Amino acid sequence: MNVAADPLAAPRWFTDTAADAELGRVTGFADRAALTAELEALAFRGWPALRTEAVGGWVLRDSGGVTRRGNSVWARGDVADLTGALAAVERFYARAGRPSIFQLTPVSRPDRLADALDRAGYAPDSGPTDVCVADLATLAADGAVSPAGRGVAVRTSLAERPDESWLNVCAAGGMSMFGAPRATSVDVLSRVTQPTAYVTATVDGAPVGAGRAVADGEWLGIYSMATLPAARGRGVATAVLAALARWAVLAGARRAYLQVEQDNAAARRLYAGRGFLPVYRYTYRVLAPSGRLG
Repeated sequence: MNVAADPLAAPRWFTDTAADAELGRVTGFADRAALTAELEALAFRGWPALRTEAVGGWVLRDSGGVTRRGNSVWARGDVADLTGALAAVERFYARAGRPSIFQLTPVSRPDRLADALDRAGYAPDSGPTDVCVADLATLAADGAVSPAGRGVAVRTSLAERPDESWLNVCAAGGMSMFGAPRATSVDVLSRVTQPTAYVTATVDGAPVGAGRAVADGEWLGIYSMATLPAARGRGVATAVLAALARWAVLAGARRAYLQVEQDNAAARRLYAGRGFLPVYRYTYRVLAPSGRLG
């Protein structure tokens, strides 16, 4: 997406002190790095890996190949021997039958990790994704029923677990992790220990949208937002967001976070319109076959 035309993350949001002040007002965090670390820890619990292994301050995640986050290194802390740690990462993922992947954030450790990955043969950054926050009261005030056009209304229902209808909407709405690898993804969802809600949106009784919420202290994590292609632009996602927010307010949450890929223009317009502010961007680095450490 053309950065100048991006309604969510103009360049100033990652550097401007006024942006930092606005984030502080919404989140209570005066330091962007501390907020970034907090959001990464929340996301680690909101989409847990099926298997983890510690290498120093790194967490190596394996979830059967489902999602890059669940199958990448969370470089949350330092390692004593960087070369040895990189070799341990490659061995871990080789045993799993997948390439080594790092998730890189502005607070990944050690410093200059990206330079070390360059030297080790990792491909350039891919999958740029922004992590954004919003005041929960604003989202919850959007209303229980949103207009869908032509006199039709979007209605929402809430459940504690994902049913087949919710999973089918997610898969048909473009979330590949709920397609062929559905059983593995459901296994991941079953390991979330925080209170969780699954919202399904319907029009004329037919499921057309879905979303998932995780309440973690004062935070609401919003995940798995999906709308069927034929129902897009009709207020479905707005209705799902509002339903998730109302549930979270009752659970004691005060602020929300979510992740949105840089090239998802429609979602970025939606979230900007709902008051979400970008905090940081993360990317992935994948070890190229020619760059194996041996």
